[in-house]
Amino acid sequence: MKLSDLSLNELEGIQKKVTQEIEKRRSKAQEEGIKKIKLIAAEYGLSPKELKTITSVKRSARKGKSAAKRGPVAPKYRDPNDAENTWTGRGRKPKWVEAFLNSGGQLEQIAI
Repeated sequence: MKLSDLSLNELEGIQKKVTQEIEKRRSKAQEEGIKKIKLIAAEYGLSPKELKTITSVKRSARKGKSAAKRGPVAPKYRDPNDAENTWTGRGRKPKWVEAFLNSGGQLEQIAI
């Protein structure tokens, strides 16, 4: 089948059929996976409740790592024109840092 020879309506029809077939196969694969998991759980004497606690522990462990916030960081750079302007070196550069760098300065020159 040469796709370039097909009309837009024919292509959209094929796309719809392909999407339906993908969903059908994905659903079947998930059903087979669940059956395998149940068989393995039964083989090792695990109850559904025990399986749920295993997945809950893994999810909460992952969330704890990614959700951990960074603590405050001491400033690394100070504005030579206004000592109250400081920057930690994290995140987007403040406008005063950009202006300093654009005027030919280097970060090492304003390091604290």
